Amino acid sequence: MEILLTLTYAAIVYVIFKVFKVPLNKWTLPSAVLGGVVMLGALILTMNYNHPYTEDAQKLVVGIPVVPQVTGVVSEVTDKINTPIKKGDVLFKIDPARYKAKLEKLEADIVTAKHDVLALEEKRNSARLQLEQARAERDKYYKNYQRYQKGSQAKVNPFTANDIDTARQDYLAQDAAMNAANAELNSIQKELDSTIHGQNSQIASLQAQIDEARFNYEQTIVRAPSDGYVSQLLVRPGTYASRLPFKPVMVFIPAQKNQIVAAFR
Repeated sequence: MEILLTLTYAAIVYVIFKVFKVPLNKWTLPSAVLGGVVMLGALILTMNYNHPYTEDAQKLVVGIPVVPQVTGVVSEVTDKINTPIKKGDVLFKIDPARYKAKLEKLEADIVTAKHDVLALEEKRNSARLQLEQARAERDKYYKNYQRYQKGSQAKVNPFTANDIDTARQDYLAQDAAMNAANAELNSIQKELDSTIHGQNSQIASLQAQIDEARFNYEQTIVRAPSDGYVSQLLVRPGTYASRLPFKPVMVFIPAQKNQIVAAFR
């Protein structure tokens, strides 16, 4: 800025000397130089006085507090402190035993549930067969009962009242058996029809639990979210790490451009 002002003043003085044909002598030349020194000095001092300045400036770095998604005892911690690391590098590990056990239990449960569904389908097929048999028996007893009723209306009744009542009771008993078989089939079918997005509800529930358990198991290994370095390490192997948001286990500094922060006045 000072050079630009000096060159501008020199150009103005040159134009004045040329346009007004001011002679160069021991008075004009020193006056032009001295006037430039005074004017430029006053202008620069005024600019510096009114220009914002600060006596306190700091380098700003954005840090990421690292908080685990799961709780447990820390089994392994990185030894790369204030050393550049790559995205995905392991920062620390939490003992995965209980999370692995839960995942394996749920995986076993869903296998059992799938077998239960297959067994339920076989039970439904058996119930359908029993219903058909019960319906056939009911129809047979109904025809027999109708035969007894028609016989009782003839001029000469070949059946006794006890025979007719027995036939009626046999028909009603078989009709009740058919209704029970039908109710059993409907109950089994409702269990099979209980679905979520086309999947058996029990299996869907277990699958959701497996997904959550697998996520928790994977979160026992905490990795670097980006390129950067660990600046503060607050845990050691054996430390119990929790999910408290205000209690990070370390501070990770991602790779970033340098920023200077200051309060100007």
